Amino acid sequence: MGNRTPGPGEGGGSSSSHLLLRTERFFAARPRWVVFAAGAVLLALVAAADVLTGPDLVFAIFYLLPVALVTWNAGRGAGVVGAASTVLIWTGVQTAAGELPGPPVAAWDALVRAAMFLVVVSLLSTVRGMLERERRAASTERRAAEGLRELNALKDTLLRAVSHDLKGPIAAVLGSAQTLRRRRALRLTAEEEASLLEAIEVSARKLDRLVDDLLDLDRLERGLLEPERAPTDLGRLAEAVVAEAAELGPRPVEVVSDGTVVLLDRRLVERIVENLVRNAARHTPPGAPVRLLVHRSEDPEGVLLTVEDEGPGVPDHLKPVVFEPFRRGGGSSAGAGIGLSLVARFAELHGGGAWVEDRPGDGARFHVLLPGRIVAGDVSAGGAPEGEGLERPRAAAGWEMSNTRTSQLDRGAPPW
Repeated sequence: MGNRTPGPGEGGGSSSSHLLLRTERFFAARPRWVVFAAGAVLLALVAAADVLTGPDLVFAIFYLLPVALVTWNAGRGAGVVGAASTVLIWTGVQTAAGELPGPPVAAWDALVRAAMFLVVVSLLSTVRGMLERERRAASTERRAAEGLRELNALKDTLLRAVSHDLKGPIAAVLGSAQTLRRRRALRLTAEEEASLLEAIEVSARKLDRLVDDLLDLDRLERGLLEPERAPTDLGRLAEAVVAEAAELGPRPVEVVSDGTVVLLDRRLVERIVENLVRNAARHTPPGAPVRLLVHRSEDPEGVLLTVEDEGPGVPDHLKPVVFEPFRRGGGSSAGAGIGLSLVARFAELHGGGAWVEDRPGDGARFHVLLPGRIVAGDVSAGGAPEGEGLERPRAAAGWEMSNTRTSQLDRGAPPW
């Protein structure tokens, strides 16, 4: 036997088992009755040939063929039935032809043949069982090897991705700190020192976010995160996130919301919006507009968040895997590939999901469906109830329609 046992779709390693392996491949995808039908036809052909040739030719070995066929492809029980049927037909044929002298001899001959066939059935079923066990063991080994290869590839991808996201902030921190140490020699102004301190703070926040993403991904993998739902106005939450998103820079951002208040986990949803906004900023040129749409969903009940941009879009071959961990869109601006995977996983924790499609013209649209019970009243961005009868802000605060509010956020260049 070779190093690897052949499967149902592969060639055998020895000539003696080649025919049985071929029948196995043939009958594997067919109903079981086909095996019995094939065995019956083969038995009938052998019996007919035995009758036609008479006692001149010995057909004992050929009567083993249907028994072997049924045993190998249908199991030990079917082989016992096939052996009994073959013995009865074989004995009947020879008795009718006068080859057996009388009933006592015929009965004894039938018992001997039955014993011989049962030995063959036992041997074949034992060999088949051994092959099946070896196949299962080989399959288990292959899956384990594939799993180890995937883990190794994931480790390499994680190291590359995380090191990519660590290098930038660490370099900024080191460069700013070294410059501040030499501030007297360089005669830095107060504004320049403040700018360097701001750069250190921004880089530290990036590192903190990366650590949070990795910890959340680990908690998700271990099933330790559960949504803690509270009344949340996703539109206002999105406005608050956009207002604090330094990554957006001078991009014009529009938030359109119908004011739907849904029971959601505010912290997880805030992370969803942050990661989608960060992704839009990463893959669009400065000045390219970003639009966030928040609308009520009826089936299922909840809210639908859409973030669209005018960047290069997502290639078709990446759309099915863009929400998998450590999948990066490519280019020098690609991040660690954790943010979008957290978007999808946080949405799944709410019973929803995330997907991406092309935006008409250029760009991409990322959709996140967040099922949840729609509640009355209004809440702040932080989720605290503000009262059932609270009036919506007037046009002076940036609201334009009675049922849908639109916030135009003019963003200047960041101080660093």
